[in-house]
Amino acid sequence: MSLLEMAQESLSKFVKIEAVHHDVEEATALESLYVELNGLALTIKQLANNVKVLHKGGVALSPTAEIQVAIELVENVAARFSEETNSKTLTKGRRWSLLIRKLEGLVTQVKDMQTKDWSKFFKDNFFGGVSPDQRRAVLPPTPENAKLLEQYSKLFQQYINYRSKIPQDACEFETLRSLSRQLAQIKFQEDVPINVRKFFEATSAGASLDLLTNEVIDWLRKNNLLGSYVVRARIN
Repeated sequence: MSLLEMAQESLSKFVKIEAVHHDVEEATALESLYVELNGLALTIKQLANNVKVLHKGGVALSPTAEIQVAIELVENVAARFSEETNSKTLTKGRRWSLLIRKLEGLVTQVKDMQTKDWSKFFKDNFFGGVSPDQRRAVLPPTPENAKLLEQYSKLFQQYINYRSKIPQDACEFETLRSLSRQLAQIKFQEDVPINVRKFFEATSAGASLDLLTNEVIDWLRKNNLLGSYVVRARIN
């Protein structure tokens, strides 16, 4: 039985306040303990779901040594509570504080482990390109690159969210894989002659005719862009 199942089984016993024939004070005490444990149980449930998704996605997960210790502690507290169903059974000595501290420590350890394992898997298996701003800084400002950069930016914004966010199900995992493939398939115009690059860099402010060399004209014609530019006289 997993830690999550153990915690849920214990919770199902703790929350049956209506079955405990004691006074309101006792019911209130049990409810307070339930609320505290339930918060941890929900977090453990999320971490357990992460394990399933990551495992199915082929992510190698680091072992967590504290899980067995936590399971045994939950089993022990649950067994004592089954024998005598009152809040004092749970809070006697350091029993409850030890349980909560152990589960909180386990949650922290598993979260850190999953974050590190996911970060490594993400880095090793998905698109490793730079941000749109970094791309834009080194690319020739051609019309084709402008169009591709717009597409790249939209995909990258969705994609990068997963770097620190573990997919919640198989569907999200496949979405991530698809985004990674689409980004990798974008091929920018990087091998552009220096004179063509200078021409495009100047067009935003108005390129002079001396930049419109035969090489530039041939390149524009070859890329079906010659008709996209017109000559205007500069007004002094």
